[in-house]
Amino acid sequence: MKTLADLFSSFSGRSLDTAFVFRTGVRRYRYTYAFLHDYSLRMNAWLADRGVGTGDRVVLWGPNSPWWGIAFWGIIARGAIVVPVDFMSGADRADTIAGLTDARLVIQSRDKLERLAGRPAVLLEELPFLLELCPQLTTRHVPDPDDIAELIYTSGTTGTPKGVILTHRNLVANLLQVNRHISIVSSDYVFLSLLPLSHMFEQMGGFLTPLYQGASVVYIRTLKPSAIMEALGEEDVHALIAVPRLLQLLKDSIERELDARGLGPVLARLLTVAERLPAQRRKLLFAPIHRKFGRHFSLFVSGGAPLAPEVFRFWAGLGFTVLEGYGLTECAPVLTANTLERQVAGSVGPALPGVELKLVDGEVMTRGDNVFPGYYRNEAATRDAFDDGWFRTGDLGEFDGAGWLRILGRKKELIVTGAGVNVFPDEIESMLNRAAGVRESCVIGLDRGKGEEVHAVLIPDESGRQVEEIINEINGRLDDLHRITGWSIWPDAEFPKTTTLKIRKFLVKERVAQGDGTGGAGGSSDRLSLMIARITGNPAEKVTDDAVLTTDLGLTSIGRLELVNAIEMEFRLDLEDTVIGPHTRVAELREVIRLRSKVHSRERFRFWTARPVALAVRRVLDMILHGPLIRHYASLKVEGGEHLGGLDGPVLFVSNHLSYFDHPVIMSALPSEWRYTTATAAWEEFFFRNYKNFAQKIWKRLAYEYASVAFTVFPLPQSRGFRGALRFMGGLADRGMSILVFPEGERSRDGTLLPFRPGLGVMVRELAIPVVPVRIRGLEQVFPRGASWPARGEVRVTFGKAIRFTLESPAEIVAAARTAVEDL
Repeated sequence: MKTLADLFSSFSGRSLDTAFVFRTGVRRYRYTYAFLHDYSLRMNAWLADRGVGTGDRVVLWGPNSPWWGIAFWGIIARGAIVVPVDFMSGADRADTIAGLTDARLVIQSRDKLERLAGRPAVLLEELPFLLELCPQLTTRHVPDPDDIAELIYTSGTTGTPKGVILTHRNLVANLLQVNRHISIVSSDYVFLSLLPLSHMFEQMGGFLTPLYQGASVVYIRTLKPSAIMEALGEEDVHALIAVPRLLQLLKDSIERELDARGLGPVLARLLTVAERLPAQRRKLLFAPIHRKFGRHFSLFVSGGAPLAPEVFRFWAGLGFTVLEGYGLTECAPVLTANTLERQVAGSVGPALPGVELKLVDGEVMTRGDNVFPGYYRNEAATRDAFDDGWFRTGDLGEFDGAGWLRILGRKKELIVTGAGVNVFPDEIESMLNRAAGVRESCVIGLDRGKGEEVHAVLIPDESGRQVEEIINEINGRLDDLHRITGWSIWPDAEFPKTTTLKIRKFLVKERVAQGDGTGGAGGSSDRLSLMIARITGNPAEKVTDDAVLTTDLGLTSIGRLELVNAIEMEFRLDLEDTVIGPHTRVAELREVIRLRSKVHSRERFRFWTARPVALAVRRVLDMILHGPLIRHYASLKVEGGEHLGGLDGPVLFVSNHLSYFDHPVIMSALPSEWRYTTATAAWEEFFFRNYKNFAQKIWKRLAYEYASVAFTVFPLPQSRGFRGALRFMGGLADRGMSILVFPEGERSRDGTLLPFRPGLGVMVRELAIPVVPVRIRGLEQVFPRGASWPARGEVRVTFGKAIRFTLESPAEIVAAARTAVEDL
């Protein structure tokens, strides 16, 4: 194998094996290697139709998903150059990179509120529909190993983008080196992808390596803790590529959960005992924790920043294998890694096969086929990066007696005090981050005219511990010449970071030097305000802390869902849309983000009601009770039943709403193969809120218990967020169940079709299943609104042709669905 094109050729031979799984938070989709190969060739054709040719640059600015992978391989097949851009980057950076590369096309995402204009562009989410209509172009470019495959732009320590040229030779060399060094991955492996694919660490370890071995990759739409743990628990994951910050967050989560149960001291004692046990015994000792990660989970691969030894020891003590490695984008990217046979805390391991390393004045230098040829259109930076054919990494390190490398820190971040003493900030940060009262720290060198001083920038936790006390504690453990001589409190909830969660120290240093380090609003506040402004359509200056999101800023029910999704993606935390109520102010939402509060809501969803036993009970009740009752009162005529023939489920039945009899009448009109694979959404407030006295409360609760089994009914709220219901509907659809909804939200008194609620558009877009319009006539006479008892009469149920929505907006979906029902 010499090029990525050779790797792509292997996909067709893997046929029905799973390449990707995509968990959207609503649905779960599986993509085979055959699908990946087929749609990548369709992407090749689509790009050709738009004039993209050999050597053209295509910006890929989107979140991790199978469609990112399909776009990537389509670009490679075309012979064009992939220019991945970090999805968390702002539009300014993406536009700068598009300009620096003279991009022929920009692939961006609808999940990004900012989008590039003025350039040829397509949304990543449009590709499934566009490529479905596009035939394959099997004629593929055959690249030379030294052709450019990717341009990866790094910020470095100054923020000035530099385009790293990675050739096919670089990428394939590192792919083979990694797999020779860590030879555990097989076709049975499942990887969970959490880091951005625009970062070479994830791309090499969690994308190219699994595809090279015929393994599977799981993508999740939102990187929030609950989504990560759900994927680990449900997808039988074997390994994930992580950065130290993620491992620290998972460690903190486990410790908090056990502390809440009073088991913190027990964990500490067991970890002490585990130090004397082999790894297999540790797994047994901590089996409850291992079960949360899945029965086959076996491997963390850590990189992107130094892993604190105590974090390594925590996971190793639990019986997990943690392989820490080291590399740079310029090296495609991996240079060293611990081995499966031996892992050493604080060490990044020996060099990979074919990688040469040496130290010059403490700086790590390297060469090999994986090392890039230079920076794109930047000869000066390329000259500075090499010394007689050796790449200067900019990292300071040392070798142990076995030739294993330890990274001491970035050369440019080394603090040289007025006394000429070298201070490595990483070591002090590690001590500060373990100190009580500190949520996170950043240590920088500030030059006050007499050499640099060691300056600590802190984000305190909620304990209220005094910063002076924290600094004194740490200084008491440091040598006199390495002590912290100044400190400040960072005003925001988070430090500015890369998507691999490394602190962008040059930005911290700039703000602290300007005196911005004691309070006031900052980056995270600005991000939230801009987010709210874009979603509500208000000018940014109107989004004040005192503004009520709904009444003052006009946040709609759809906007609430969109805002919560955007916050989760931007800040990587768990929220429910119920966190935004009718009176929630911007300041209150900001505080939830700052505290990373987990908001719980009580849900009443039951998947067991869609299982065979419950459906068998429903069949019996239909036969002996519901069927005879409906036939007694309703003389039923069914039209349009032929539209259901040849239609594969699941579908979303969208009906007008006339009577409490609507559901049983529609079910009676459906053929049995549809009837018992359809669940119905019912107004949650009817069952759980709208009651006048205790007796009515009990009656309505019993009615829900009966309906959930007898009719496979589930609650759909109207007065609060419906994201929980949407997830449940997605789970039903994944199980092959169709869904019946009444989007008017209330019964019509005279048969006139009422306006549809806007949430229908979100449902249809997220569920991605066909819509079947349904129209009922006559029930407004048989059992009208306000009647205490039904009367006999004729009822007609009409089914329309299925509608498959593609690129329409939620508002367009609602309008089209209502028109389809009205026209029946």
